[in-house]
Amino acid sequence: MRPARTIAAVAAASAALAACATVQAPPGGPEDHAPPRIVAVTPDTGRTNVTPKEAVFRFDEVVNERPSGAAAKLDQLIVLSPSDGSPRVDWHRSALTVRPRRGFRKNTAYTITLLPGIADLRGNVMKTGASTFFSTGPTIPATALRGIVFDWVAGKPAAGALVEAFARGDTTFAWTAATDSIGRFEIRAFPSGSYLVRAIVDANHNRELDPREMFDTVGVAIADSGRVELLAFVHDTIGPRIDRLAVEDSVTLRVELDKPLDPARTRTIANFAPLRADSTPVPIAALLSDSAFAADRAARDSLAAARLDST
Repeated sequence: MRPARTIAAVAAASAALAACATVQAPPGGPEDHAPPRIVAVTPDTGRTNVTPKEAVFRFDEVVNERPSGAAAKLDQLIVLSPSDGSPRVDWHRSALTVRPRRGFRKNTAYTITLLPGIADLRGNVMKTGASTFFSTGPTIPATALRGIVFDWVAGKPAAGALVEAFARGDTTFAWTAATDSIGRFEIRAFPSGSYLVRAIVDANHNRELDPREMFDTVGVAIADSGRVELLAFVHDTIGPRIDRLAVEDSVTLRVELDKPLDPARTRTIANFAPLRADSTPVPIAALLSDSAFAADRAARDSLAAARLDST
């Protein structure tokens, strides 16, 4: 009988445990998938006659010291305009402080932009940025410079390019912006005057123009607003050279160069001098670009097909 009582007791205990067991959510509440949210920015947007030691972005939670994406440091997510170099950005758990390298200048309007990329400790990333503007003087100029930057070689907008507007004669202090995902930018609140505008496709995010980085410059005079277009490419002092030759057909030679050509410059048959093996010149009937050659070949193929259909 003892074995039977033992089995019955175990069965009763198991039934009691089963009756008490319920499915519950894990402790700590639901998982957080929301990115950090800005709850306050100081100085307040639009303020004048302020003398801050630093600007502060406050978040609703602790943010990561290391940003997400291509930026390696927090200061690469801040665009300070105007600026005399990379801003000083410090992390304070749920806040970031921003200040110029040499402090805020008197009687100057500032715009501070926080780019997308701030993440919380769970890896949730802010997909949008934020900006604020204020002045250490009595006014904020109502000026604006808008434009677009292109990667000229690739033939597409340059996202994340650094745009700087230098007052004529100054190469160290610039009003700055970063282009958005389709290459657009806007610089606001600067004194009227003449500026040299430079766009850099800043591949290493160091806020400087390095060798082999694409850039372009343009001069502009602004009374209240202006618009520019910049075509960034690698500048050097070595002209294009022949990279490859290919025979397309019995009368066509394809010449490929080692770098893009300026489409604004006209090229003629006088720029080329093909020679036979005995060094006598080969006359050139026509010089065609890639697109023109493709169109010419398509037309000839279409004409040949039409002739076949008519026979």
